[in-house]
This record gives sequence, structure tokens and C-alpha cells, in this order.
Amino acid sequence: MYNTIAIVTPFKKNGKINWLNLNFLINFYIFNKIKNFLFLGTTGESHNFKTKDYINILLYIKKYNIKFFFNINKINIKKIFYLFFLLKINNNIKVLINIPNYILINNLNLFKYFKIINKFGLKNILYNIPKRNNIILNYNIINKLLKKNFLIYMKNSINNIKNTLIYKNKNIILFSGEDKNLLFCLKNNYYGTISVFNNIIPRNFFFINKKLNFLINKLNFHINPILIKFFLYKVFLIKGIFNSLLFGVEKFYFTQSQT
Repeated sequence: MYNTIAIVTPFKKNGKINWLNLNFLINFYIFNKIKNFLFLGTTGESHNFKTKDYINILLYIKKYNIKFFFNINKINIKKIFYLFFLLKINNNIKVLINIPNYILINNLNLFKYFKIINKFGLKNILYNIPKRNNIILNYNIINKLLKKNFLIYMKNSINNIKNTLIYKNKNIILFSGEDKNLLFCLKNNYYGTISVFNNIIPRNFFFINKKLNFLINKLNFHINPILIKFFLYKVFLIKGIFNSLLFGVEKFYFTQSQT
């Protein structure tokens, strides 16, 4: 299963990116066999990042031998297009994108939106998460987007049998949308997972997730990114199955909406 970490971005107390800790985190995950990275893809990050932050992180991570892509979650259409262009010229081949909340949700508007962003030549991973953006996509629009090759991938948080069978029949590549549903996604042959939970147990992610899955669902517990970040804030990082503590180079913070 294709395993991608939604890496947490460390900050200094003054609100600037903590490059020393980011270097520590990236190398730690590389050591733990993580090869695929999603940047700015955890709660409260992408919409708080300025364009210069995208540029700085892009330039910074080029020195690592990793596969990476970015999340774009903006409320300004010009900024979205500019960031697509920026990622394109820096050899970023995939983008995780939500449906912007300013778009009137009907088939025509969504089709026009994806038609435009498709012109940038990037592979779009649609984050289908109705409980956060209150948008339930019509299957007709998904069909139209697939026929035009405007959409290839989907990070799907509606993990039920009916929904999964419909999308699998449409030949869309599905990623797990929530960590607590990983076992369901494994059984239903999802292509992979994009996970914030990886931040604390990268090497043993699948093992731990399957073992805890029953308890998580029984308690109706949601593995919220805020909880993961708070945990990292307190102990910085835990390697493997809690076999040794690796404290960060220096204390780090998160963006304002994450604290």
C-alpha cells in the first residue's frame, strides 16, 4: 500500500518556520523508510501559509531524495492558480486540493474549475471530505471529471461499501481519507494512505493502525491532526513502537490555528 506522510511543519515561537527541526523530521522519516511526503497538508497549515512559505519550503526540500507533493487550500482563486504554476515549474507532479468554499456547488462550476486547474499539467488528488467542507459531490460530476481526465486520484473520507464500490467502478485511484478507516481501505484494495498518524509511528504505521483499529472504531475516536501535533509538541517524536524517545533539536510550535 502506497504510504504517504502528511508531515507537520514545525515553527519557532516568533511564527517563522523552524528549518532545523524540519530537517530533523524529514531525516527521521527517511530513516524510518518513509519515501512519500505531503507538505502543508495537516489541519490549519495550507490556508495559513503565504506564497513565500511555499517557495521557501520548495527550495529547501529539493536537496532530499524524496517524493513530495503539496496541499493547496486557499480562498482566493488567483492564489490557487499562482501556486499551481509555482509547483509546476518546481517539478511537483501532484497536488492535494479541496473544493474551495467560495465556489457555488453545481456541476457546471465544478467542471469549469477543474478544467482550468487541469491546464497546469499536474495530477490532482481531490480531498473528498464532506464533514469539513459540507460538500457532497454528485457522482455525475465525478464521471464527467474522470472522462475528461481532470481527476485521477481521490483521498476519500467516505469509506463505506457503497461509496467505495461506486468509485472503484469509475477507475479512480483511492487513498484512505482517515486513519481510523485504514483497515477498511486495506480490505477494499485502496491504493494507499495519506496520513498524519505517520508522524508518530512511521515505521510501524500499518501494524499499529490495524491493531488499534477495533478499539478506535469501538470508541468512535477520530485521530485528529491537532492531537497528533499536540503530542509532538510535548515529546517531539517517538520512534517505532515507543521503543525510544527522540527529542527534537529544539522546541517547536505550530501555526496559530493549530495551537
